[in-house]
Amino acid sequence: MLNKLNKANNSTTTLTSTRVWLLAFWLLVFLLNMGPHWENYASFKEIIETIGSIVFAQAIVAFVTLKFLVPKLLDKDQMPLFIVALLGVLLLGAYWVIAVRYFYIEPSYPETYQNLLYVTQDQGIRYRLFSFWALKYIIFSKMPQLFFPTAVLMARQFYKKQSYILELKEQKNLAELAALKNQLNPHFIFNTLNNLYLLALKKSDQTPLVIEKLADILDYVVYRCNERYVSLNSEITLIQNYLDLECIRKSDSLKVSFSSEINHPHTIAPLLLLNLVENACKHSTSNELNTAFVDIVLTSNSDAITFEVKNSIAEHSETSKDSPSVGLTNMTKQLEMLYPNAFSLSIDHTKNSYLATLTLNMEVK
Repeated sequence: MLNKLNKANNSTTTLTSTRVWLLAFWLLVFLLNMGPHWENYASFKEIIETIGSIVFAQAIVAFVTLKFLVPKLLDKDQMPLFIVALLGVLLLGAYWVIAVRYFYIEPSYPETYQNLLYVTQDQGIRYRLFSFWALKYIIFSKMPQLFFPTAVLMARQFYKKQSYILELKEQKNLAELAALKNQLNPHFIFNTLNNLYLLALKKSDQTPLVIEKLADILDYVVYRCNERYVSLNSEITLIQNYLDLECIRKSDSLKVSFSSEINHPHTIAPLLLLNLVENACKHSTSNELNTAFVDIVLTSNSDAITFEVKNSIAEHSETSKDSPSVGLTNMTKQLEMLYPNAFSLSIDHTKNSYLATLTLNMEVK
């Protein structure tokens, strides 16, 4: 109920603000049409009727264009038809303004026009509408005058539409990122709990240490990585905790080295780098004992973050160059959304090793 009331209030507020904006806009159009020589008019009534006839024609052109021509022609990629139809509407509007002036404005206020050098004074309505002079007058004077409010309103409509599209795209990206994290987090937690389960079965003295590190990891995953970007140092701590757990679980069968050189405190998308680490740890010990390794190097400067992960591959590993893991697939999707045109991910797959190099361009982000 409260949500419905809030939506109704927001809708009413938006409608009111739009009406106020349009009222102010057409008032400004009226003043611009009147120009600086308002003293040439004999009375306030003459100003209202003379300028009002022009503003009325401008409003009709804007209404027809925005309500009919734009949605039925322009939005459907029928630009030639839109231009022809718009020119037709402008021409009719110009004829209407000229006719009103000839048949009503000038006869009603002769004092205003008798002192003006008006070249068409004695030429008649046909000359004013269809002569070569009339054609030039309509094309270079009346049509631009009638079209300028429509152009402003079209620009505003286009801006609002683009803003709405960008907002929808942002919401879609956030929803997709949330879905990717929901895929990642249970997978990561499941692996970590398996590690703890194996240690508990062995009644290992390292079980309390694993519980402590697992608690830190869960606290980070559940509570501290809900922002779009987190500090690079916090991601380093997460990776180190994960590697410590892997080393405890796999004991001497896995050799891990992790070095980092942070020359600039960047922020980064949470859990992004962990995908590469998980992938390396998963495939480094497929069928080999004692020779498996994972080497990780992380560097950052003012321009970029570079993350290199190299792992051994078992002699009979089923890892395929053409079959990327779910983690890497999710990672690529995240990169495309969070770092469009600002990342490179290269994979060097040899017989005995697998090297993934991720570079994030911090200047473009």
